[in-house]
Amino acid sequence: MQITIDIEPKTYSLLQKVQEKGVSLDEVLREALDKLEDEEPRQEQLTIEQRIEQFNKWARTPRDLPDIPDEALRRENIYPDRS
Repeated sequence: MQITIDIEPKTYSLLQKVQEKGVSLDEVLREALDKLEDEEPRQEQLTIEQRIEQFNKWARTPRDLPDIPDEALRRENIYPDRS
């Protein structure tokens, strides 16, 4: 995926320094996003309404999953030793 963002000159110079050290922008972005994710409230600290909201948000998230062929769901393919 390719995105375009506008960043401040100070941030750009920091990114250049990081790249000079051999760290890719992907790694910088991934680490920053991981930190943001870690800052989300822990499950135990959420109210039931917040938990429901998080679940519904997760359930609405599109997933890029492959289709399962019908053949894979046949009993003989699930339990090969039970014909």
